Amino acid sequence: MLQSLLSRLFSSSKLAITSSAPLIHYSSAGCIQLPAPSIIDIIIEGILLAVPKKRTTHRKKRLRMATKWLRPMRNIMACPLCGRMTLMHHVCRHCTRSIL
Repeated sequence: MLQSLLSRLFSSSKLAITSSAPLIHYSSAGCIQLPAPSIIDIIIEGILLAVPKKRTTHRKKRLRMATKWLRPMRNIMACPLCGRMTLMHHVCRHCTRSIL
């Protein structure tokens, strides 16, 4: 099935995979020996199968993002000199500009 799918996908390109060797080999002991997959087979199979089944809904995306919202800052206070809002334990930018 994979061989027929790949031959349809890549029939016009140079990547067409044609193999005259059988897929299953029987040894003299009666054991089945499968051929080792090539690198190209592994890559193509990974590309063809690594697709999400359905689109992620807006609701599920928003639920995942719920913990990443911005949190309100609680360390903001009014500067005692100029009255502008500044972070606690930080020098007021407006006051330092007037000094410099």
